Amino acid sequence: MNNVRDFGAVGNGTVKDTAAIQQAIDAGGVVHFPPGTYLTGTLYLKSDGGLFLEPGATLLGSPDPEDYNADDFCPQNKAHPSENASGAHLIVALEQENIIISGGGRIDGNRKAFYGADEVPYAGKFQPGSAWNESLKGVWRPGQMIYFCECSNVHLENVQLYNSSYWTCFFHGCEDVFVRGLRILNDQRTANGDGLDIDCCRKVVISDCIIDTGDDCITFRGNCDLLKNPRPCEYATVTNCVLHSRTMAFRFGVGNGIVRNINVSNIVFHNCRDAVGFNSNYSTDPTRGVQIENISFENLQMDVDRMFFISSQVRGATPEPAAKEIRNISFRNIRGTFKLPSVICGCAETGVDGFSFFDMKMSCNGVLKIHSSDPVGPYSLWSKEVPDCAIYVAHARNVRFEKCSVDWGDFASEWQYSMMLYRNHGIEIENCSFGKPVSGIIE
Repeated sequence: MNNVRDFGAVGNGTVKDTAAIQQAIDAGGVVHFPPGTYLTGTLYLKSDGGLFLEPGATLLGSPDPEDYNADDFCPQNKAHPSENASGAHLIVALEQENIIISGGGRIDGNRKAFYGADEVPYAGKFQPGSAWNESLKGVWRPGQMIYFCECSNVHLENVQLYNSSYWTCFFHGCEDVFVRGLRILNDQRTANGDGLDIDCCRKVVISDCIIDTGDDCITFRGNCDLLKNPRPCEYATVTNCVLHSRTMAFRFGVGNGIVRNINVSNIVFHNCRDAVGFNSNYSTDPTRGVQIENISFENLQMDVDRMFFISSQVRGATPEPAAKEIRNISFRNIRGTFKLPSVICGCAETGVDGFSFFDMKMSCNGVLKIHSSDPVGPYSLWSKEVPDCAIYVAHARNVRFEKCSVDWGDFASEWQYSMMLYRNHGIEIENCSFGKPVSGIIE
């Protein structure tokens, strides 16, 4: 290993160590960081190398915009002006292979340097992210803190990823990705403060992580527009993780590609708004959408407001057919509490096909929003009104519930139906105990 101090790094949190660290990286192999705080701008990782951060060692993002990469440093990179985020990164690996970041230390994005003391106070996880985006107008902030683009054989293991000002770690167009033992902590006030974003990647393993974020904890996306080598997002597994988010813990969708063949198991959702979200179309362009298929979930414990939000169009059902399908999705052995109805909704009787829920036990834990008995909706992710039921299913095909139950507890009088059904085909309910009537036709 190359000891970063041998290349002139000071590690006192005040002197900028960018040049010394990059020299150590360019020398080849893995760079070793003894305990200390290493203030740095953008670092560019090389093949057959990486970073080893000892416990007590911290890479701290520079507060100065000129210390980061330009938005157009590579054709795959992108700034996000609508979200008040640049295309700058703290760590970049571009078209490299055999990379590792490990060691037990910390990578800190120095969030406070960009948000300032006058940011919107944190008033609970339901405060809209748009309020925080308003406070960022005219303020420069980096984009994804760690950016792996079209890399192969990437290992991110046993490190802490703290205080990103935007997404924490972005894998775009990568293959053979191993993520283990991370502690991701991002202030709940962080607008767009995702944990792990997996976009158009193949063969991904995520395990043994604790993720606490202001936005989605883990996403699987199909946005391949900027990649040199577009590919599906496929062949991934996520297991043994604890997740907390003010928005969605898992989100599938965004883009115009494919997300498929993913297994999720042994997950604890702690104090989240939504545990699992599928959104094929997240834009205003009705021709775009992500094909999402062959996804399985097993052994989930949910302390959440809403267990599922599954939609062809995140803004609610449209009279036009869905552009892409969400199909062949299974949930098994689910336990948890809810305050909002779960939603499964296509568009014009298309877009959602082949869902199964087996051995799901839900307990009602309150009422958060205004209920509506209107079966038509449309109910979007941000609707002020929500359907008056535990589960709402509309414009869907071949949805099966077996050995599922709802315990209404002290809130039974606050809810009218167990399920509301509208314009579905092939709904099956077997050996279920919902405790309240079903509104609509079971076909």
